[in-house]
Amino acid sequence: MSDKIKVGDTVMHRGCWGADAPKKAVITSIELCKNEREKYGIDMQEVYAKDKDRCCFTLDNGHWAYGEQIDLITKTIIA
Repeated sequence: MSDKIKVGDTVMHRGCWGADAPKKAVITSIELCKNEREKYGIDMQEVYAKDKDRCCFTLDNGHWAYGEQIDLITKTIIA
């Protein structure tokens, strides 16, 4: 996993509090919150991956998600 998560990154999002099947989505905004499972915080362009559970992410599919509901899709470069 990358050490940072940024606006514009593609993630796998599990809706319905993590119970739905994962679907691809793009992060359109990030709010870094004081505590886990809070919805409102400080707008950020990127956060450290270790802090993702303290974030609320807005996605391009019309949903928002807590950090526990997303997984960053990493890009594999083949030389």
